[in-house]
Amino acid sequence: MTDREGTASGSIGRLSYKPPERDRLVPRTLEFIFALLPNWRDDPRRPAGLSEKALNSTLCDFLDTHSRSNFPMVRFKHETPQQGAHMVDLGVHGTDEVTTVGTREYSIYQPFLAIEAKRLPAPSQDREREYVTGTEKPTGGIQRFKLGLHGANVETGVIVGYVEKETARHWHTTINSWISSLSSTETRDDTDWSDSEVLSDLRPNEDMGTSWSESIHGRASACCTKSITLHHLWVMMDRNPEETK
Repeated sequence: MTDREGTASGSIGRLSYKPPERDRLVPRTLEFIFALLPNWRDDPRRPAGLSEKALNSTLCDFLDTHSRSNFPMVRFKHETPQQGAHMVDLGVHGTDEVTTVGTREYSIYQPFLAIEAKRLPAPSQDREREYVTGTEKPTGGIQRFKLGLHGANVETGVIVGYVEKETARHWHTTINSWISSLSSTETRDDTDWSDSEVLSDLRPNEDMGTSWSESIHGRASACCTKSITLHHLWVMMDRNPEETK
């Protein structure tokens, strides 16, 4: 992964981000998304008080619009079909008829990167741990990637976190405690969890109110690889850079 210093864009309407040519498509796309998160958050035209689904829709609109002039090799699609009737919140597609990522090829109909998004905290107490796992249904962000319900045909996934209360470090610690707890618990869906799946050290951009970490997860045998790398891209929704400390 490239150095994240200086990747955040400038003021609204003047996006200074230019993906470094030396990077491959997936890392460049991750940097592009991370750079634009604060611009999307601070856009005065973005409606306030939105549900998670509506937040996802506006984020997709913002990323897709700016990719056309700043990163034209990709496009963003809201609610991309996945396994069965499942939809991932955002899919990233190439703009060529066939996009090659590593040794895999993706048509214009197939996303090469799958993005799930979650509010932190979850909107209700019964969904408290939904960033990681659901209770009665497989609604968890990480859980769906592990089960292959999301991103079964990709090697890399993203979870965007809309941090609305507490700090990024609070959620980093809390989410890792949930994963550690699952590693010693029998789950309803028989998903195996391990302490090795906790999120890596948090890397905040305090000026922009964003944070980045990664995790690696084993997943269902029907997936294209035995494990998936998830990038956790978080944005403080109250625009207070101190909150990332």
